[in-house]
Amino acid sequence: MYVYGLIAADRDVVAHGIGDAPVSTLHHGELAAIVSRVERAPLRPKRRDLLRHSDVLQTAFSEGPVVPLRFGTVFDSEAAVVDDLLGGRYEELVGLLQRVDGLVELRLRAVFLEQELLAEVVRQDERVASLRRAPESSPLELGEAVANAVSTRRHAAADEALASLLRHALEVEVDEPRDGLEVLRASFLVEREHLEAFERAGEEFAKRHAGRIAVNLIGPMPPHSFVSLDSAGGR
Repeated sequence: MYVYGLIAADRDVVAHGIGDAPVSTLHHGELAAIVSRVERAPLRPKRRDLLRHSDVLQTAFSEGPVVPLRFGTVFDSEAAVVDDLLGGRYEELVGLLQRVDGLVELRLRAVFLEQELLAEVVRQDERVASLRRAPESSPLELGEAVANAVSTRRHAAADEALASLLRHALEVEVDEPRDGLEVLRASFLVEREHLEAFERAGEEFAKRHAGRIAVNLIGPMPPHSFVSLDSAGGR
């Protein structure tokens, strides 16, 4: 049995899961596990299966709070899901489901537009400008000056984005930049009642840096980055 996440027992989920298997729920007290049958375990993280996992959780999330489980959580049987997961960690999971009620996750990625950024550095950075004019300067020295100028701008933009968005969020998880152009890649935990204000702050940041920074905001979604059930007992 593949487990997608947990919901309240008085709810149901109508969807098709991994391998196009119909989704159902298994109950114990106030809890229900969203499950479907899979032919084998462990599952490799193929794109179509990752998307289906996310789609099932998003369908459930559209109707109420969800505790998402990590991709690939599989139990040997329905009884194992009920006894080992729902029963074995009942009080913890009920409390967790109550804690995430009314909370959503939004993911933001902001990336400099390379050509516009380099043109800005050439126009505005005195060190870069002087090295470009000096015939004795080396390409290495110029390259280091450009990299430092980009880094300074990246940190300033990231600090600005975080300051704007954290006013409307409870928590944030910031990932390491994947390259020198990535300003910020972070997940925010937001109360639903503050969702509109958070999205507006993100839009305002994007407008302030239009033509300079590309901003992508995804969500709302279940709080994947703020719920950890890796040791839930599955395999």
